[in-house]
Amino acid sequence: MKSRLLVTILVGLLLVTTNILVLANERNDGSYSTIVDEGGNTVYMTGWRVQAGDQVITENNRRYEVVRVDGDTAHAKFIGEVNLSLYYQDADKSVLARLRGLLEPTIARAEGGGKVAIYHTHSDESYVPTDGKESILGAGGIYKVGAKFSESLKSKGINVAFSEAKHDPHDDMAYERSRRTALNLIKKEQPDAVFDLHRDAVPPQVYKGNIDGQDVSKIQLVVGKYGPTGKQIEDYAIQIKAASDKKHPGLVKGIFFAKGGDYNQDLHPRSMLLEVGAHTNDRESAEKGIALFSDVVPTVLGKSSAPTGPNAAGTTGADGNTGLGSAAGGASGATKSMGWIVGLLIVGTAAFLFLSTGSMKEAGAKLKNFASTEFANFLGPKTRKRRKNPSDSEQSEKQDDNK
Repeated sequence: MKSRLLVTILVGLLLVTTNILVLANERNDGSYSTIVDEGGNTVYMTGWRVQAGDQVITENNRRYEVVRVDGDTAHAKFIGEVNLSLYYQDADKSVLARLRGLLEPTIARAEGGGKVAIYHTHSDESYVPTDGKESILGAGGIYKVGAKFSESLKSKGINVAFSEAKHDPHDDMAYERSRRTALNLIKKEQPDAVFDLHRDAVPPQVYKGNIDGQDVSKIQLVVGKYGPTGKQIEDYAIQIKAASDKKHPGLVKGIFFAKGGDYNQDLHPRSMLLEVGAHTNDRESAEKGIALFSDVVPTVLGKSSAPTGPNAAGTTGADGNTGLGSAAGGASGATKSMGWIVGLLIVGTAAFLFLSTGSMKEAGAKLKNFASTEFANFLGPKTRKRRKNPSDSEQSEKQDDNK
């Protein structure tokens, strides 16, 4: 009996360990994966361990699925072009945006610029050209990239909760340790979005780019498809790329969808793992890249990029208040929703009165009459007695005869 119990425990531990190894899905052998299409052309490169079933969306929005892996080379089939217009809607073309202009006097802007939480699962990750080596336990150069991200977001009026918790060593249990950090941030700060910042491990040219005249390190989005929220996070990642392509084309080099990954993205509907450059890129270029990415965050959150300072109240960003179409990203707040409902009700009522009367003057008189009589009678006590029905009198006389 005892031996059977021991075997069961050992098998359970083996399964858990294997599951963790699958979830980690990152290479630590110093090599990287090259994904090629049916013609043998390189379409994607990443430092992640690739397996059959993984997918990528390239910088030019072509989607591929890995069908087999031979050593460091992954062979993929082309699935199709990704139509980013399905994930992005211009504010100036939106019906709701046009209505918002009418509602501004009625609805106050709620929730400011939102709140973002930032942490680092791999607290050792560094940039060789700047930091001298690729790994510095507990003090990786990635922290400075996170600090730059935090600073840039704050300059746009976004509140930031930046955790510098350490999760060393860089092993397969790092995500289990960082999970506690992510949970604490979510419970305590209740952020609108959560970002886990990393750097990749590929040759420098993979992430090297020039965006808006700046030499920067590009950014890769990583989605874990293993958990129950995989599809939701997938849509969210494509929304981010859609917003980034519009704001800073070429900044996001692609999206990697790990079939066996999770990466704590089940904890929040707007949780994203970012790879900011590689260990072969200099840290300054990574900081420039993440600063440009911060321009995208207000759009992703559906908020205005509100400036800070004494005159910030009631102002909007230069690009207005833009938002993304899918509900998968999560709710924007009960206060904001109630404001829209009340505002739309007011506009709808005004439009109905104008159309039914033909003039604003008559509509105003009708509204005034409704407020002073009908609405007052509805709230106040009834002043008139109910008129007796003839049948009531007849029934009363019959009752008197029977007495």
